[in-house]
Amino acid sequence: MEQLRPTSKLDTMTKEERTALIGRLHKAQNGLCYVCQDVINLQVHKVDIDHIIALTNNGPDDESNWALTHESCNRSKGARELHLQRILFEFRRHVQKYTERNELSNERNFTLNEALLELCPSRVEVGASQKNGFIDLSWVENGQPKTERYALVVDTGKPVTTSFIGMIPFDCLHHNSDINPRSIVDLEPMIEEFYNGYPQLLPSLATININDSEGKARILIFDGQHKAAAQLYARRKRLFVRVFVNCDLERLKETNYRAHTKLAQVRFPQLINDKVGADLFKEEFERYIHKADLSKVSEDTFFSKQVPHVQRSEYRHYFGNYLRYDVLVGNVGTQQNMILEFTETVMPRSTRYPLSYDTLQKTMLDLMIYEKPAREMLDQTEHWRRIEKENLISLLNIFVEEVLAKGRFDLKLGVRRIEEKLTNDPQLIPDSHLRAYRICRKAAMMIWCKELKRAIQTMLSMKSRYKLAAWSEKRPLWAEFHEEDWEQIRKMCRAIRDHKIWGEKTSPDIVAAISSTRQKDWSDILLKGTLPGRKEPLLSPLDQNFMIQSATRQ
Repeated sequence: MEQLRPTSKLDTMTKEERTALIGRLHKAQNGLCYVCQDVINLQVHKVDIDHIIALTNNGPDDESNWALTHESCNRSKGARELHLQRILFEFRRHVQKYTERNELSNERNFTLNEALLELCPSRVEVGASQKNGFIDLSWVENGQPKTERYALVVDTGKPVTTSFIGMIPFDCLHHNSDINPRSIVDLEPMIEEFYNGYPQLLPSLATININDSEGKARILIFDGQHKAAAQLYARRKRLFVRVFVNCDLERLKETNYRAHTKLAQVRFPQLINDKVGADLFKEEFERYIHKADLSKVSEDTFFSKQVPHVQRSEYRHYFGNYLRYDVLVGNVGTQQNMILEFTETVMPRSTRYPLSYDTLQKTMLDLMIYEKPAREMLDQTEHWRRIEKENLISLLNIFVEEVLAKGRFDLKLGVRRIEEKLTNDPQLIPDSHLRAYRICRKAAMMIWCKELKRAIQTMLSMKSRYKLAAWSEKRPLWAEFHEEDWEQIRKMCRAIRDHKIWGEKTSPDIVAAISSTRQKDWSDILLKGTLPGRKEPLLSPLDQNFMIQSATRQ
């Protein structure tokens, strides 16, 4: 039988009583909407009054449980309680604060750490001591000292691990972003689950390193941060946690990385994957070169002599993570890599950014970086790896400046349904925005980026910029660039940007063709100047010859 909505006193109020109630609630809420916390202008905005805790959940039917909202905020909640809707709006504000802040920064991530900063800013370290198979944790709560005891559990595997399980106050918890920097922007469904009373089935995982001489330690969450943050937003006071005591952090970090990649339990966003893999490689590689004679060892000997055979495949993967991440977060003097300002690094797809991380990786990064271990001695290779990084950052920034920046791509307009909007109104999408969007589509970018690489290789080879001729094929950026080289590369990027294909709005055949996601189709369009399945050329080819000619044209 359908459950009827309980009758409320709000339903029986006269117009005068309701107006007076709106005034009282508006004053009590300091003129702010209960849900979104933005200003309510009673002369302008339509408003609703609703129950904070639903009557069906035993919320009282009186003014203590009524709240004033924008009409749109209340109507958008569906069957949710008003209090839950407020929590979800709060979560969205926090995500926006950290993922869209500071356009000069490449950091656009919202993790458990940021959630704790917002909702539990006054967290503390704990006193910790082990004795007779137990651990005692001590902290100050509401001005009073508090101590709780937990039984230690010893796993006698190799290596031996010691841990305890308990309900730990959020006031005593911190986030280990080094082991797990994974984003939690997709948290809303889980917040709703915990708000509605569903239990936590498995514990989150944390570490504590106890130094007996200091007696203070931090409990650091490294796994299960979604369930931790969701319960934090649902206003639970404690978290069900398994805490590893004095554990080998490097081993734990690698274990967690393998769980999220090799074992594919939950996938990291690819940029975070690169960060974690880069850290794993860097730590082991730096230990190796610290003891080595750099004139006698190479990247290749690190893999062949230092890395066990069964781990070489994994460490080659980490090596790729390391090279990519170093470029993306690195600077050249005062020049910062700008490409991430236009790249979606958190979600698989975006409605805002023209580039996905997957597209960026498989084009500019994988094509331009030499990802095999070099056989030259490290005292030489270190120099050329630095040159490669600097050159790629410069190349990426030229691409950004010529195609995306200076208002050419409008992040507010984004990429959602661009072609559909274009069909409805060709004048709705600015030409520069449309060109940038189409240039950055994966299937097209795979083709023109390969041609750009070939054009750069040909140009540098003709000028004898490579120390070894063999480098031109596999190591396109292992070269000393001159200022004139960069100016010619800038002209190549302009030639790509200004090609007729990207700005086409009126020809139905061409517009239909360039909506293709097949590289084969884009190979025909860009390299032959033909539409897929046709022979007659309609456009100038956008190949390496065209780019070189554009670069050398006065």
